[in-house]
Amino acid sequence: MRTTARLTSLIAVAAVATGTLAAAGTAGALPVGPSDGLRHYVKTLRCPSADPWGGPRLPITVDVYNKVRFPSDGLRAPAIELIANDSRTPGLFPGLQDYTVRTTVTWHNQRTGRTGKVTVPSRSERAEWQAVLHPGTGPVRFTVHQKIGAMVFVPMVNAQYSSCRGSAQSS
Repeated sequence: MRTTARLTSLIAVAAVATGTLAAAGTAGALPVGPSDGLRHYVKTLRCPSADPWGGPRLPITVDVYNKVRFPSDGLRAPAIELIANDSRTPGLFPGLQDYTVRTTVTWHNQRTGRTGKVTVPSRSERAEWQAVLHPGTGPVRFTVHQKIGAMVFVPMVNAQYSSCRGSAQSS
């Protein structure tokens, strides 16, 4: 009986140790950065917008990635990812000044002639969003249309509009 209990506890310790080592090895094996093997950094677009809360313009930058191996929307590659970031710190009352953002990206694959449209809603303390385009392979031109509003009991109060254009090779 004692031998069985000891053997069971040894198996449990070995399983925990193996799981911990496997998890640690997996986490360390995936580098994170602009070109981390999972996607390739192409360029950064500037897409500033007026602030619906007033004050200076929101300095929104959109990072463009292609050769995305595992798109965040779960669909298959090829894909282009656009990740927008507002580098400004939250205003005077963090947590109370939320933005509601409705981003529409229209794209055109110049090799195949395919066109498409992706709409992404988001809500955050910053004007941030992420969109994934699935245009097929070839050179792609896209236009980003942002509608950014303040969240004051209802979304899109004092909505502000902006747009920018970009291109990337989808492969």
